[in-house]
Amino acid sequence: MERCRTKKGIFSLVQPTISKLFDSRQVQETLLKWAGEEQPNYYEIVKTNWEENFSASQSKYSDTRLFWNYALQKGVFETEITSDAPLYNENGLEDALELGSAESRGWEITLYQSVALKDGSSANNPWLQELPDPVAKISWDNFAAVPVKWAEENGVQNESVISINGIEMPVFVQPGQAPETISVALGYGRQIAGKVGDGVGKNMYKLASIQNNAKQLWISGADVQTTEKTFELALSQTHHSMEGRPIVRETNFDKWQLDPASGNEIREEHQKHHVSLYPEQEFKGHHWAMAVDLGSCVGCGNCSISCQAENNVQVIGKEQVRNRRIMHWIRVDRYFSNDAENPDVYHQPVMCQHCDNAPCENVCPVSATPHSEEGLNQMAYNRCVGTKYCVNNCPYKVRRFNWFQYVNNDKFDFNSNSDLGRMVLNPDVTVRSRGVVEKCSFCVQRIQEKKAEAKVDGRKLEDGEVQPACVQSCPADALVFGDLNNESSKINKMFKNERNYHLLEELHTLPSVGYLTKVRNKKA
Repeated sequence: MERCRTKKGIFSLVQPTISKLFDSRQVQETLLKWAGEEQPNYYEIVKTNWEENFSASQSKYSDTRLFWNYALQKGVFETEITSDAPLYNENGLEDALELGSAESRGWEITLYQSVALKDGSSANNPWLQELPDPVAKISWDNFAAVPVKWAEENGVQNESVISINGIEMPVFVQPGQAPETISVALGYGRQIAGKVGDGVGKNMYKLASIQNNAKQLWISGADVQTTEKTFELALSQTHHSMEGRPIVRETNFDKWQLDPASGNEIREEHQKHHVSLYPEQEFKGHHWAMAVDLGSCVGCGNCSISCQAENNVQVIGKEQVRNRRIMHWIRVDRYFSNDAENPDVYHQPVMCQHCDNAPCENVCPVSATPHSEEGLNQMAYNRCVGTKYCVNNCPYKVRRFNWFQYVNNDKFDFNSNSDLGRMVLNPDVTVRSRGVVEKCSFCVQRIQEKKAEAKVDGRKLEDGEVQPACVQSCPADALVFGDLNNESSKINKMFKNERNYHLLEELHTLPSVGYLTKVRNKKA
């Protein structure tokens, strides 16, 4: 049992979801024991604190015991917030003006917390180490993001090594990086993090300082030197441009107001030429589909990690990522516009498209990837013989092949690689072995679970009741899942939206994943 305050006026109780695995105790009880408490009971301390301090702040329950039971059930208690008068610090404003008007002091190094590791406290978690940076698409290392123009002038390329105040860092040439600035992530270079996190990346906290009782995560006047060395980065994506293809389609707000199909005009042209030798499929029950709103996706990678946890996706390590063998079932592609100095950035989640005319299905010699009566492109793992024909024939590159028995990888004492870690595995999902192809299943185990619940209750499935892990975890609600055959469903309406299009529509694979044109809030 723990208590925490997420923001002002909101208090929450954190309760365990499972019983203790070992004969251990909570860290707070250890502190109480060291403080001389004979029989420490942190639960009673939290309970007493809430009954004495928060019970009087509400009028719903007069009995403190009833209030405590209510707090346990809800998990959150919100108090009335009194607004504090805003503070004005004239000295801070003058300091900011001085910095803004000062002449160049040489290189400025900006230190930041990465999306995956934050401050590094989770450095021993291989899920997070293998999650690519949302912009650079690099995993398993931090790097120095340098300006494009400076890199061209000094013969520096991706994977070159530069020295920053004596610390050698691999380079990523970052479009949009401001002149005379370098950005480097914190949280790496740990030595006692554990088997996974030890020695990964460089410790850049050495460049941070404390001024006026606050962390200063930037330095000016840094000494930056080029070297002749190189360092191979673990890149999950090596291309940065769409090469003129309408993979991500966009418009601006003014144009969209005048024409809701703005930016998506090419779709009508593609549909004119669609011809198929396949018979049209009719899905009489459910027809599952997903929509991705490109205007909402921020590229955070939550979908990748939640999918990895839900579907027992294996960690493969830095060397295999360097070989471009990343296993994530849903990846977030990133593209830059052609303006290297001030580019637009595009994020696009890509998973199995569950095509109704799936190119992967008709090349499998053992029918290991059939199509279900509900529109799902399935995988029969025990039938797969690993020819990889389906991998080669998938135009979306979303199928993953198990080159090794990643389950027994002794580099990671985590997840399925240790007896304790195996308790994290989802028992509803098969753990794949070497030589088998795998891919997104639309979390079919969740679909079956909700269908069974609805059948027991004697009712139909409600719209939004089935949520794959990626949909459930998206903080921006950029992903929507549902039944296309339900005329009133949100997914049905999104597929009829004039912004909706499909990846590589010219191939006429009839994907069950739609993308909504990105609408930017800017002038043409």
